[in-house]
Amino acid sequence: MLEAIQDKTSLNVKLKDTFNFLGIKKDPLVGKMINLLMKNGKRSKAEKVLNRAFQMLDEKYPGRALHIFYFGVFEARRDIGIRLKPRAKKRRAVNAYSVYLPYSISPLRGLNSGMRALLVASRRRPSTRPFWDNLSQEILESSLGKGEVVSQRYSLNKLADSNKRRVHLGSLPIFPLISH
Repeated sequence: MLEAIQDKTSLNVKLKDTFNFLGIKKDPLVGKMINLLMKNGKRSKAEKVLNRAFQMLDEKYPGRALHIFYFGVFEARRDIGIRLKPRAKKRRAVNAYSVYLPYSISPLRGLNSGMRALLVASRRRPSTRPFWDNLSQEILESSLGKGEVVSQRYSLNKLADSNKRRVHLGSLPIFPLISH
């Protein structure tokens, strides 16, 4: 009889396994996201926010939260940067307007700027919902190839493609991603 009561209580204690955040803190991308989330040295708060975002993703897609995070970050990463070359100071210049100059970005810097763009886009969402909810939604949308961050990336690539003939005007190295 005592064993039957213990079996009932053990079944009711924990029916669903929650997302275990402890093992993935050592992951480099997760660590970088924690560092980008952190404000005023509040690392534990940043870890809690990212943990809640992963838990929300894990509720919708069990066991796939880290995969969704990786796909979201890789969709949001930047390959190309655009810098604005100011117009000429001469009185009668041929190009009297500013010119966009595309340049290549290193993969590490591209991932970093993609994660920053994810955070900025999730902060721009309405503040009626908690921040971790906005962050999880933004990660999910970018992993599906949708959302504000991915559309910004595509528009940036389109702008770089339309200005690829001006690559030689810049002093940066040859642009490898856009063919002449």
